[in-house]
Amino acid sequence: MTANATGAWEATHRAPREGLDAWTEPNPEAAPAGEVAGQVELQVVGTAGAWAQVRGQNGWEGWVDGRLLEQLDPESGDQRAYVLLAVAVVVLIILAVLGLTG
Repeated sequence: MTANATGAWEATHRAPREGLDAWTEPNPEAAPAGEVAGQVELQVVGTAGAWAQVRGQNGWEGWVDGRLLEQLDPESGDQRAYVLLAVAVVVLIILAVLGLTG
């Protein structure tokens, strides 16, 4: 994964509520170099197996266990709108079939 098309920082994931350890490289044998606070939004900029290289909005970068990250879904609002539209269309079709529309 990389930065968005404009090259600007954009959150793609969130640290879990309890936070998570961070490393300077994807090496489980090394001691963690720091910790990411809980619920901090991050941008995943690379992966190596289960490891995720993340960048904070302040420019900090590190490696974390990518399996623990919560993925953000920036398109969820658009998807909800499409679902509601689909439901409305289905209801109109059912009403038309039953002859209940004007």
